[in-house]
Amino acid sequence: MHLPSALYARHIADGTLMADADQQAVLPVLDGLVERLSVPAARVPWRGIDIWQYAAGTAPQGVYMFGPVGRGKSMLMQLVFDSLPMAEKRRVHFHPFMEELHHRMHTTTPPAGVDMVWFIAAQIAAEARVLCFDEFYVTNIADAMLLGRLLEALFACGVTLCATSNWPTDNLFQDGHNRGHFMPFMAVLKKHMTELDLNEGADWRRAGGDAPATVSAAEAFARLGGKKEAETVLRLGHSDVLAKGMSGGVGWFTFTELCAKPLGRAEYMDLCAGLKGLVISDLYRLDGAAADAAMRFVVLVDIVYENHLPLRVTTDGIALEEVCTEGAAAFAFQRTLSRLHELQKMGG
Repeated sequence: MHLPSALYARHIADGTLMADADQQAVLPVLDGLVERLSVPAARVPWRGIDIWQYAAGTAPQGVYMFGPVGRGKSMLMQLVFDSLPMAEKRRVHFHPFMEELHHRMHTTTPPAGVDMVWFIAAQIAAEARVLCFDEFYVTNIADAMLLGRLLEALFACGVTLCATSNWPTDNLFQDGHNRGHFMPFMAVLKKHMTELDLNEGADWRRAGGDAPATVSAAEAFARLGGKKEAETVLRLGHSDVLAKGMSGGVGWFTFTELCAKPLGRAEYMDLCAGLKGLVISDLYRLDGAAADAAMRFVVLVDIVYENHLPLRVTTDGIALEEVCTEGAAAFAFQRTLSRLHELQKMGG
């Protein structure tokens, strides 16, 4: 077994990482988590499902890593995940997990007299003893209340949670009007997880050189491997989407075609599954009335990032940092901006 600190040191030695004092400060906590989780847990039956039971009575305390974008939270979580010796572990981005949870709520039939949320928690526990959440953030009170119940049940079923977020638990939910309803959820997190602050520091996604110099969308398309700029119509969900170019596994679309139409995560996942590179042109300012398009763009960039696709984005003359500075989407766009800088270095 290699502890996270050993894997971190290896990456420093081979030049794939640069040493960061805040990252190094949390490594002993992550090492301790892996060591505690390396002790075998017994499976015990509950309502026909095997859940986890520890000799100490409770699952090891999880960790909640927070800090600004680009501080290495996801990288540290990957070190934890790679260090864990068991097969029953799962890493998932938070929003796809929530979509999965809502799907389970609509399709699961628990045994008579068994609470739905507890039954789903037992199912999840049977699949994963350790659950790693990337990009933990709650946007509505209904999800917060559902999550509070689910997490309490998961912890009772012996699951340990490791999570990353841009915000401490006290700031996870921004709606002050309903904050009182959110307090039990925060209490569950604080009871079962240790918060690790990565502080302000270097945004390592932007380190290692600048993104490619500004080029036209046509040139970006060619550089990524696109051979022909002939327009093509794709069917995504219930919408026809016009590609300005589609060849060699590279797609070129205007921002309006991809983000002003009623497309969602499922459509973007289908699109990215068939691509090896993506160009989005004519991105415009996304303040005020463009909030829906801005949030679709945030979701799209998340999926491109999860699929490790090279991405090139051209604007109508404004800097990326000026695209979304006001309105409901501005908060989420800060993470998107960091990811854009990283993705635009990929693929030559």
